Amino acid sequence: MDLSNSPSPSLEGERRVVTMLFCDVQGSSAMAERLDPEDWAEIMNSAFGYLTRPVLRYQGTVARLMGDGFLAFFGAPVAHEDDPVRAVLAGLDIVDGIQVFRKQIAREYSLDFNVRIGLNTGPVVVGAMGTALAGEYTAMGDAANLAARMEQTAQAGTVQISEHTYQLVSAHFECEPLGSVDLKGREDQVRCYRVIQRKEIPGRTRGIAGLESPLVGRDAEFAKLDRALADLLTQGSGCIVGLIGEAGLGKSRLLEELYRQAGLAGLPPTSWIESRGISYDMTRPYGMFVQQLRQIHAVRSGDSPQVVHQKVADFFSNLEPEQMEAFFQVADLLLELRAGSNGDDAVDGEAVKRQIFAASLELWESLASKTALVLVFDDLHWADPASVDLLLHLFQLVDRLPVLFLCAFRPHRKSPAWQVKVSAETDYPHRYTEITLRPLSDADSGQLVDNLLAIADLPPRLRENMLRKAEGNPFFLEEVVRTLIERGLVQRDPSGLRWQASEGGQEIGIPDNLQTMLLARIDRLEPGARRSLQQASVIGRIFQKLVLQAIADQTGQLDQQLVELQRAELIREAARLPEPEYMFHHELIRDAAYESILKRQRRAYHRRAAQAIEALYPERLSQEAYRLAYHYDQAGDDALALKYYSLAGDTAARLYANQEACEHYEQAIRLSVRLDIPAAELASLYTRRGRALELLSDYDRALENYQELQALGEARGDSSLELAALIPQATI
Repeated sequence: MDLSNSPSPSLEGERRVVTMLFCDVQGSSAMAERLDPEDWAEIMNSAFGYLTRPVLRYQGTVARLMGDGFLAFFGAPVAHEDDPVRAVLAGLDIVDGIQVFRKQIAREYSLDFNVRIGLNTGPVVVGAMGTALAGEYTAMGDAANLAARMEQTAQAGTVQISEHTYQLVSAHFECEPLGSVDLKGREDQVRCYRVIQRKEIPGRTRGIAGLESPLVGRDAEFAKLDRALADLLTQGSGCIVGLIGEAGLGKSRLLEELYRQAGLAGLPPTSWIESRGISYDMTRPYGMFVQQLRQIHAVRSGDSPQVVHQKVADFFSNLEPEQMEAFFQVADLLLELRAGSNGDDAVDGEAVKRQIFAASLELWESLASKTALVLVFDDLHWADPASVDLLLHLFQLVDRLPVLFLCAFRPHRKSPAWQVKVSAETDYPHRYTEITLRPLSDADSGQLVDNLLAIADLPPRLRENMLRKAEGNPFFLEEVVRTLIERGLVQRDPSGLRWQASEGGQEIGIPDNLQTMLLARIDRLEPGARRSLQQASVIGRIFQKLVLQAIADQTGQLDQQLVELQRAELIREAARLPEPEYMFHHELIRDAAYESILKRQRRAYHRRAAQAIEALYPERLSQEAYRLAYHYDQAGDDALALKYYSLAGDTAARLYANQEACEHYEQAIRLSVRLDIPAAELASLYTRRGRALELLSDYDRALENYQELQALGEARGDSSLELAALIPQATI
């Protein structure tokens, strides 16, 4: 992800997971009746400034003003990993921020001006709807209707969210359950919650409630962390650790395990000081160190400036007056205090920076001279540049004091965090340890699934699909497991101690939160590269440049776009000869890009892909038969899909790949029944599938295959089908 570039929103129609925020003025009709229209218009025009400002702060989109309210999106046209959290924060800020305006309206008009807010998260189609003369950028789908219902049933001055949104944000907010609400046109009810406030200390944002697993596949990585901690505690050796890995590979989990180990080794909890980068707060200077100061001084969100200042004073009470004064000034600056501040507000920026750097260095020196310190900087890729600059300045402590810097970040070379790696390995090579996380092996991934579910008898195809989707990413694997549970594909057995697989489909769709996480990366692409990525996703996990050129809307910049996609680490070059071929870095990246395309557009791209393969590779249609069948099937061309599924089955059968042959013939039979093809062709397909099953020694399924054909013959009154089915049954 390139954090240095601004996102490039796409206003074309797309399928997305979006958190929608509806806000309206409670009792607006009654208030409007009491006022002149011009006065009411002036009130609402002023109110919208208060109401929409929080949406923009958290990088949402105000999609529609509706007279007495508005609709906002978080996740469209640009996605962020934490859009539901941003939306709830915006809602709380709206309710809090409107209070000043409420008092003004009460004073000037004797009106009780208040708002109510409803939110829901779910899949919708977003884009420009309507005509050239009358249209807007909006969302369509049941999830939008539910968001509107949340707002309609909310009490004035509150933020009400659906159950699905609650599941996504419950680690961050205190919420009150409100029971269920009825929805027009739906038999089922939907549970909803009122958001009370933000939690002082967020809960675990990853993992599955009630399911735990020991650390899997990270013995070597944890050993390095444990060694750095042991050197700190036994020898007083300072160290900088760079913990680098893509999203979901387990950086935060390793830090959690090390925290437990530090407690067992005798490190006081007050000596483990954490901060975390926040994606929507990257412009707040020194944000990560503000978090640490609030932890050190036990500052709570509801504390008044006077209370906070007293806590700071109590903490520094044993210092010399000159030291205390310097610390007071820096605390006042970073914690945005005013009471008791003796700092000069007119001092220039460079002087302020020097003051902060000097006082911070002295603060950590003072603390580390009394006890070993572990300073944790998680999600450092979302740190503001000022925090990174100060962190680099503090690295000098490792040469003389027992300070362990734990810096966890993603390998994004253009983020400020990358300077941490460069500076540490250049200026402190003798104190720097780098740990790079790789995906888990298939064996470790399988062990993680078994640890979570206490199940070892998942159907082979389901297990294979799980491991294929996750590709060794523990977080992705956890989310796939969560999806299986939510869809009822795995359920607790009667004892409640183990899990068992249920009957049902074996295909796994991409979970909503993973779709959003990956779209957040894709949305930072330039529009042309983004469109090329979507078109490539239609071709498949592996795609040829020539095929992409054939289906692309615009091909003039394709070479440059492919380079951009590689630099963004979304695709990689798979081969150059005999022709350029590329591969998505991760199956789920391909899924996220594919799922964002409207179905009608997908069908068009699939048809173009099939036609391009036929035109480019006429001499190898049998080898390409399955790809052609898949594309024509997705394009809705049953006849051509049947033709190529049949050919794919024959090709696999010739190679004695009988399992694949069975699967291809099965798809061909599915389409042949729909198309009502001639009896001879239908009998041939069943016979070929039966033969492949016999070669697999799967005689039960072979018998079922022929019995199915016999039943078809009887239902149609076609004796030729019955005969074709009876003859092979006699030999089984």
